[in-house]
Amino acid sequence: MINPNALALKTVLAVDDTPENLAVVNALLRGLYKVKVSSSGEHALAIAANTSPDLILLDIMMPGLDGYEVCRRLKVDPATADIPVIFLTAKSDEEGEQRGFDLGAVDYITKPISPPLLLARVKAQLSLKEARDALQRNHMEDKQRFELAMAQQMEINTLKSTFVSMTTHEFRTPLTTIMSSQELLRHYGDRMSPQDRGETFDSIASAVRRMVAMLDQVLTIGRADAKLLEFQPKPMNLSLLCTQLRDEVLAGQTADDAERDQALTLTLDVGDGMVLADEKLLRHILGNLLSNAIKYSPGGQGVRFMVCREANALVFEVQDQGIGIPPEELPRLFGNFHRANNVGDIPGTGLGLTIVKRAVESHGGSIAVDSELGRGTRFTVCLPQP
Repeated sequence: MINPNALALKTVLAVDDTPENLAVVNALLRGLYKVKVSSSGEHALAIAANTSPDLILLDIMMPGLDGYEVCRRLKVDPATADIPVIFLTAKSDEEGEQRGFDLGAVDYITKPISPPLLLARVKAQLSLKEARDALQRNHMEDKQRFELAMAQQMEINTLKSTFVSMTTHEFRTPLTTIMSSQELLRHYGDRMSPQDRGETFDSIASAVRRMVAMLDQVLTIGRADAKLLEFQPKPMNLSLLCTQLRDEVLAGQTADDAERDQALTLTLDVGDGMVLADEKLLRHILGNLLSNAIKYSPGGQGVRFMVCREANALVFEVQDQGIGIPPEELPRLFGNFHRANNVGDIPGTGLGLTIVKRAVESHGGSIAVDSELGRGTRFTVCLPQP
């Protein structure tokens, strides 16, 4: 429904070479609409192009450009084609009216002008234009929504394809390990030494843990996309958590104790260690960053894990001396399933950093990355503290 009050904001351009006629129109419409006046066709075209009035009252018989030519030029210009034109004429004949309608006029008003008739016709045409504009806006919004939905669907289809490809590849390796290990145990278990059997069981357990970790990543991303990633901050011992995470990451290394200790060094400066945070999400953040740092640091090159407490924030820094990230990959680094083009055969799902970013955002924090190809990467996470 059209709001009558909105019509008071509309602009009407009156075009007539007779000053008395312009004065009459101006007196009738002033206070109801914004009124602009012009005494020539050329001037009227300039005003229409510059101000886009909502309605034009156009005299037909004028020196220079007459009303018909002005109307024709208005309708061939995309910028003014949609402005409704009401002709003002001293005489009415069917041939002239038909010519005006063919040129795109919407109505005729004969002179001398009847005030009630002029007001009624102007209000009616402005109301119709408001309705047409609203329909056009709705159409454009529908078109934009449709185009956005199509773009989102294409993105979803791409993600689905990538997910299927990723899971097929990433799950095949641990499943193959489990299948081959159970075949060994089934057929040769009684002839295997206790140590060999233990190693075979360990390989099965490791493969299962890998699959569970991948499933947990997928489910976490799903909860985040559905806005269901819960943020439940509680008082916790940050020093203890960071120490546990360091030990868990190092436990997966095959080197001896001395080499493992050098592979990841932890520096803590958090006072008594008690902070307010969501421990589960914090585990996602730090666990992914630490495991990535180790994974992408071939040859056991050292990783530094530094944690400190500033005035109103916790700052975590994970720095490795690994393969680095190509500069062109940095803008897409936190996207779903994205993996840099230099990772080679290093296993991964491309979901870890996506989860890190979502978990950081849940804390209201920020994450930054600095990297130099072939020399290493540093991630810095800041989480606000009350």
